[in-house]
Amino acid sequence: MFDFNKTLALVKGGLFQPEATWKVYHAENRPWLDTATILTLPMIVGSMLLAGIMTWLFSSFYMFPVYAGFGEWLMMLIWALIIFAVVTAVFTFFAGVFKGKRDFNRGVAAMSLAFIPTYVGNVLGTLPWLGWLLSLGLFILSLVFLYRIIPLYLEVPDDQRVIHFVVSILIIAAILGMVLGVNMMARGIGDVADFSGDMTRGSGFLGEMTRQGEIMEAAMSDTYDPPGDGELSDNQVETYIRVMEKAGAMRAEYAKKMEKMAKEMEDKENASLADIGKLYSGLSGAMGANNAAMEIVKGSGGNWAEHVWVADQLRTAKYQQDINDAVKHNYALYQRYEEKLDEIGMF
Repeated sequence: MFDFNKTLALVKGGLFQPEATWKVYHAENRPWLDTATILTLPMIVGSMLLAGIMTWLFSSFYMFPVYAGFGEWLMMLIWALIIFAVVTAVFTFFAGVFKGKRDFNRGVAAMSLAFIPTYVGNVLGTLPWLGWLLSLGLFILSLVFLYRIIPLYLEVPDDQRVIHFVVSILIIAAILGMVLGVNMMARGIGDVADFSGDMTRGSGFLGEMTRQGEIMEAAMSDTYDPPGDGELSDNQVETYIRVMEKAGAMRAEYAKKMEKMAKEMEDKENASLADIGKLYSGLSGAMGANNAAMEIVKGSGGNWAEHVWVADQLRTAKYQQDINDAVKHNYALYQRYEEKLDEIGMF
């Protein structure tokens, strides 16, 4: 039975406290029909309705037709459900192939929770100018969530995660390409695998997804024992600033590139398949830009856990200032570097 409060709680939790929400819902172990009623269908229908209203208000061509009739809306809903079913079926089936658990109930739950950002992005994507970029970023976030939720819900072992993820997306792209009768997704994905070598290492979107997944795994495995006095050093703050400056430059470069693409598309009356393909091709760059700081830290042999700790201490120092000796020390350090910290926009 549909429960608006439950749906709202899952959507909010899935956005702002994803891992805690996943664990709680996993423990509930609901059948797929419950998940579809509580989360999947309300999200799809709700995002379409809100996107339609926003499209009418802002007249964006990125999303749904402004003057779509009931039949067109119904067809869009059917296609959305078909795509969701295909994605769920493929990821769930191949979980069994790659030593995980082939559980459709869990699969529906995992896909529904992971793609909450995407459905929110469908609505935000109708905003003028940067709406499409928000939508793209939230879609990428969904892919990252999906990569992270699979071991919990489908129990794919760590040594099989990357290959399971890549193979599943390849199969989904092939199925949708055949069903839609176009090669749109393939254009964006590009050369996804080198079958003469490591099939999880290719160029384009999937190759970048694999690389970013490996970076995340390496970063999340980092541990750091902070000093007993809780005090930051000049070197730690300077290293943090260098990393964030480089990450900011990467994001600015990507944003400039995508703004140029958006301007080119805005000058057209309708978006073509080639234009949509360009957006897909931009996903690999977006992933790198979104994950820039982590990649810079790991690429230089740094410790991601230490990087996060430094950021937390600086944030605490800025707002607490003098609650104890450690914070007093860190606040004095923060003030020394305040201009640069403000420039990188860490808060």
